[in-house]
Amino acid sequence: MTMKLYYKDSEISKASVQVLSSAKDGAGYYAVLDQSCFYPECGGQPADTGRIGPAKVVDVQTVEGEIRHYTDIQLPKESFSAEVDWQRRWDHMQQHAGQHLLSALFEDSYGLKTQSFHLGQERVSIDLDLDTATNKQLKSVEKMANQLIRQRLAISARWVTNDEANMLALRKPPTVEGDIRLVEIDGIDLNACGGTHPRNTADIGLLKIISTEKAKGGMRVYFLCGTRALNYFNFLMETTDKLVVQLNAPTAELPEAAKALLVEKAAADKTIKNLQEQVLSLEAETILPIDGIVERVFEGRPVKELQQLARLVTGKHTSATLLFINAAEGDMRLVCAKGEQATGDMREVLKQLLALTEGKGGGNAQFAQGGGRTAKAPEAFQNVFRETLKNFK
Repeated sequence: MTMKLYYKDSEISKASVQVLSSAKDGAGYYAVLDQSCFYPECGGQPADTGRIGPAKVVDVQTVEGEIRHYTDIQLPKESFSAEVDWQRRWDHMQQHAGQHLLSALFEDSYGLKTQSFHLGQERVSIDLDLDTATNKQLKSVEKMANQLIRQRLAISARWVTNDEANMLALRKPPTVEGDIRLVEIDGIDLNACGGTHPRNTADIGLLKIISTEKAKGGMRVYFLCGTRALNYFNFLMETTDKLVVQLNAPTAELPEAAKALLVEKAAADKTIKNLQEQVLSLEAETILPIDGIVERVFEGRPVKELQQLARLVTGKHTSATLLFINAAEGDMRLVCAKGEQATGDMREVLKQLLALTEGKGGGNAQFAQGGGRTAKAPEAFQNVFRETLKNFK
């Protein structure tokens, strides 16, 4: 049985350890130690990483009742110096303690219970059972959380029996049998928890709610604590500074500057679209059928643009049948169309053409498009196109 040093003191980051066993399973090489300062993934808190002697610890999991330290190389049954990646551990401790505080305030202030907790690499979240929290309430909870953080309330852990736990006012019933570990924020929260936490709320640093969304019938609240929150603020400041330069506006006027830019862009997009339509109309004027057939090979033209051009040509030459081929590095995109007075079914034409590719397509009797990978040259498609049209006469 591995002695769990992280439960004796969550701030222990180094220890001398003995490898009791070493093997390999589906997740890789692992070592079982006589004692460990590495926290295994559990209860929403990710595993610690670090080093054991020459080996890099990449994951820690509880498997079949033993704590397995997964390493990049196999360790022999010897003694080593072990060290946790302290920056990662401290981050997890700040986020986890912040979650306890936030969950307690949501429940006590607004009756919103936390259903689950997720500590990700970039964001932390809790899922509340209802989606009724307003922006005003979110800001109120955030303000209360930071006030409690500044009060330096003690965070402590203790073990109790199942019977003792049943006599306490825990936020939710324990999910394990036997001895139960309780984590308490003095005067604020008492809950069964196996995670690691700092010694007081001041060590959380600060707490910032960054966004919310509907999830699982309730509300998912994203937040950051401590160093994560500070890094996020720095990121926002750097982004804001760049926007100030790019939009040539002070911070307070950025929203209006962005709005003006979007209005200008919308007007420019409309002008560009009108000009493109005029260019396509002029291009359509230059495309004339020969014996009722139009064939063109293009390179790198947007398919939607060719579709629009095809409709303009067949709208002007109502007895014409048309094939546009867009060739690009072994990929053929095909547009088949016919005027209202032309015979044939463009779906059948496209079917014959697609037989030369690995692709697919669709459409109707008057207009069809598709394509795919092929080693065939455009001339092969033109030949099939003409032969297929003969069947409609």
